[in-house]
Amino acid sequence: MLQRIGLIFLQDIVVVGNYFYFQAFLDEFTKWSRGNPDKDRILMAGDGQGIVKTVSNPGFTAYEMKIGAVTFQIATGDITKEKADVIVNSTTRTFNLKSGVSKAVLEGAGPAVESECAVQAVQPHRDFIITQGGYLMCKIIIHVLGENDVRKTVSTVLEECEQRKYTSVSFPAIGTGNARKNPVIVADDMISAIVDFAWKHSTPSLKKVKVVIFLSELLNVFYDNMKKRENSASPVFQSTFFETAYNIPEHWTDMNQQLSCVIELQPGQSEYDTVKDKFSETCLSYKIEKIERIQNIWLWKSYQIKKKHMDIKNGHTDNERVLYHGTAADSVPYVNQHGFNRSYAGKNAAAYGKGTYFAIDASYSANDKYSRPDSNGRKHIYVVRVLTGVYTLGYAGLVTPPSKNPHNPTDLFDSVTDNVQHPSLFVVFSDNQAYPEYLITFRVE
Repeated sequence: MLQRIGLIFLQDIVVVGNYFYFQAFLDEFTKWSRGNPDKDRILMAGDGQGIVKTVSNPGFTAYEMKIGAVTFQIATGDITKEKADVIVNSTTRTFNLKSGVSKAVLEGAGPAVESECAVQAVQPHRDFIITQGGYLMCKIIIHVLGENDVRKTVSTVLEECEQRKYTSVSFPAIGTGNARKNPVIVADDMISAIVDFAWKHSTPSLKKVKVVIFLSELLNVFYDNMKKRENSASPVFQSTFFETAYNIPEHWTDMNQQLSCVIELQPGQSEYDTVKDKFSETCLSYKIEKIERIQNIWLWKSYQIKKKHMDIKNGHTDNERVLYHGTAADSVPYVNQHGFNRSYAGKNAAAYGKGTYFAIDASYSANDKYSRPDSNGRKHIYVVRVLTGVYTLGYAGLVTPPSKNPHNPTDLFDSVTDNVQHPSLFVVFSDNQAYPEYLITFRVE
């Protein structure tokens, strides 16, 4: 039965073409989409009724699924006949591979594109080059290395398309030709990259991603593997990505099927004492009235997805800090429900950019400028998990972190600070980079 996991939704799927190669991708789709049979279905070509069926007819050649806001299609055919903003060419480090799909792309695009490849191949590049579309029905061709990690390669291409505001891209099955990669692994890597992209961009410019499969002699090599996968029961798909995103902290109080709630901690609890002691390190002249734990499932999931993405991007997990954020009493219900909103930047300070500000020391946030007392003298500070990641010096006017790579304007720092060597505050520009874990209500003693 096909179901739904997270933001992956199987839409009307039309399947055509070489069955054995498709089965690698279909197996991966099936594993990623186990869930709700009432909402998801496979449509065979010519079947207008939406009857749930297994794919068995090798005469079908295309199908699609919805991943977040992105429509993902898979089809057999000739990529040089595709009409898309971007066509991807899987090639070698010389960028002049004259075999298989790459040969077809270069010959179809024409001599001007071949000349561009020759010039750029000997210049510094980031393991991919971009040329004009030539005679192909696309705006540009992105030439990538088939030998490289497929997931990273696809992610790079998707981000490049998004940066340039393109709406569609067509890929070959990267690495399955000259690089001789296993199509089962390639399918999983390509889908994973698209899921990563969809989580990161809820309303992307890029709306359509297509994989065009060229029938090659390598298909027979994978025949036995495909049949084994077809005939065996696919286990429920488990992914570190989704497990991290969907596991809520074990110490959270049962929420009785609510999506969010606020739990007041009691003095003497180790959790209460830990938060209190850290706050009191720089706020000795204040009296804590209460400490509350914010339990918001959707904010937590969104934050964990962003953390997973940052951990992968930066190659390490040391991207998180526990910081403080002062606020007024009337903002508390909104933050508890929706998190921090950078659109309010400048309300209290914007010297280092138009983002959300977080302090290393509680005393900074305890200033009346940031935690304005209510009519009863109560003040409010959030203890916040913040993904500071790789940071740089901020400055007024920033709406996103600066680029950290002069050759790649899409490779941004994760946050900015007031002092790189000795920071006292951090600014983030993505709302899902911070999770309000605790709310401290206090007053001057």
